[in-house]
Amino acid sequence: MHYSEHSVTEIDSLKQRIKELESLLEKERESHKSEIERVKTNNYEALEASQTRYQGELAIQRENFQRQVEKLKSKLQSFEV
Repeated sequence: MHYSEHSVTEIDSLKQRIKELESLLEKERESHKSEIERVKTNNYEALEASQTRYQGELAIQRENFQRQVEKLKSKLQSFEV
């Protein structure tokens, strides 16, 4: 009888430990989930920023190209006159 009481106590403490570990695991999972969300958000912001930068560079290239075209047109006109 004494042995079984000891086993019950041991089983109870094991159950308690399992509960603690499961709770810890759940907290880790939640923390991990929010970390992944944060990383996704940061990456999205970085992606948007680089896209904006890229669009800005394209606009500058387009302006430069437009200027070159204007110069060439004016050169052409001066030859035609």
